[in-house]
Amino acid sequence: MTKAVSVLVIGGALSPAAEAEAATRGLSLTTCGPYPDASALADEANAVDARALILRLGRIPREAVELMPDVRIIAKHGVGTDGIDLDAAAERNVPVVVAVGANAQSVAEQGLALLLGVARSTALLDRRIRAGHWDKATYAGGEISGKSVGLIGLGAIGRAFLALLQPFGVTARIYDPYLSDDLLPSHAERVDTVTALLEGSDIVSLHCPLTAENRGLIDADAITRMKPGAIIINTARGELIDEDALVAALRDGHLGGAGLDTFAREPITPDHPLLALDNVVVSPHVGANTREARARVGVRCIEQIADYLERGTLDPRNHANARARATV
Repeated sequence: MTKAVSVLVIGGALSPAAEAEAATRGLSLTTCGPYPDASALADEANAVDARALILRLGRIPREAVELMPDVRIIAKHGVGTDGIDLDAAAERNVPVVVAVGANAQSVAEQGLALLLGVARSTALLDRRIRAGHWDKATYAGGEISGKSVGLIGLGAIGRAFLALLQPFGVTARIYDPYLSDDLLPSHAERVDTVTALLEGSDIVSLHCPLTAENRGLIDADAITRMKPGAIIINTARGELIDEDALVAALRDGHLGGAGLDTFAREPITPDHPLLALDNVVVSPHVGANTREARARVGVRCIEQIADYLERGTLDPRNHANARARATV
């Protein structure tokens, strides 16, 4: 009998569907806790002779990559790879793969939930009722129907979010310099600059990956260019937004509200000034955390690891480190 290939899952067990797929494909799964430091991660991987890693919660820095010589592939349980040193992995010919599209619907639905929660003050009203208040005579929320919605980035999640907004009759405006004209939805307008998108949108939603170039993209200057009363939604990465500038704009009323699933530092601390604002609705980076998405993402991770270890094949759409792609 062929010995099962060891895979270390960082941050907790996979879904039952993914575990079943792993057993079928001859992979043996071992889990470790979330957010281990580089040394602890390497010790966990080397102890089980791991040939592959699946990252759910944590980071894989250069130090960890260099301490795990037997790891041949890394799979991100999702799509964000900013916590993985792609260059270090590429230098060791270790491809990093993601599960493009597998969690898009769930993240998009979370974005819509945050948007509706901000527009109708759902969290605030819930707290007020529990505290004994009844604000029917004084409260007035806002509709999203007919509003101008600007999306920064139009990948799988952005497209799913845009589809959810269609029944609301919104005007869709897209900034994505990597989007070819033939992939622009017929009902959407392309905007050539972030500034133009911010100036003309009632609602701004972030759907782009975090890179060195766009860190702090929504800074104080960008926020001043947003329409008075605008709402911002972030289900992408917290570091895209200058949180100090965001707090200031929410406090002084320039922005109408924010719906945030991600933060610059996670977990966000209870004393963070964002959490003291009534026009902010937050969730703990759970956009992809549905039973359905967890099953799809986990299975996709297992399939990609098995395909690569068995046949050396990779789906180029999911292959995150281009330098590794060139050397496989």
